[in-house]
Amino acid sequence: MLDAMIDRLISAGVEHVGPPVDAADLARHGLPADYAALLERLNGCTVNAGAVRLFGLRSERHLDLRAWNAPDGWRFAWDDRVEPFLCIGQLALGDQYALRRGPAGYAPEVYLLEADLLRPEVIAGSFAEFVALELLSNAEAPYDPVLIEAVARLGPIDPASNWVYTPSLVLGGPADLANVMAMDAYTAMVISGDVALAAESAPEGALVAKVLPWFDEHGRSRIRVEFA
Repeated sequence: MLDAMIDRLISAGVEHVGPPVDAADLARHGLPADYAALLERLNGCTVNAGAVRLFGLRSERHLDLRAWNAPDGWRFAWDDRVEPFLCIGQLALGDQYALRRGPAGYAPEVYLLEADLLRPEVIAGSFAEFVALELLSNAEAPYDPVLIEAVARLGPIDPASNWVYTPSLVLGGPADLANVMAMDAYTAMVISGDVALAAESAPEGALVAKVLPWFDEHGRSRIRVEFA
């Protein structure tokens, strides 16, 4: 069944496919069998004009499973809510496709960590179901109205970038695609973490007074939110 879905994915027109990766390299990462089997044929890819991405073992850090999950990539800007998860792909708006780590490997379910606060929701009972419901559906007939409108309005997006609402929805910005801009994917996730943690720690009913950009000791773009 998985091979048939991969054939359909290829026929539908996947993009940004990585170079071949061998089974031994995949085995070293302990990935679920179906995920590893897909990466042997499609070592990371995008569908729906770059808006839906699956990570592989690649040299490009924005599509590389290892780089995307490295603690110093973007995860440092979040708290321990991200710790149980291995992010295996993402949407251009920052939602993460993820597997949950368990005591004996990865649980079979695939989660969506929604973009603003990375709240987890099970979206598929298995990796094969995830391929059918998310990758294949978005390749053949995209269904998410926000992504459909974003692609129609903004055009294809480079997988090195994410779309970001400015001002952030977490800070009360409107869910209007006229307020969306493209930003380096890592920077977008760092800033989302800064905003989310600031908003969650603010006193109830506090109003945003200032949103200040700054650079940390590693030269990474950050955001500091001050409340009245």
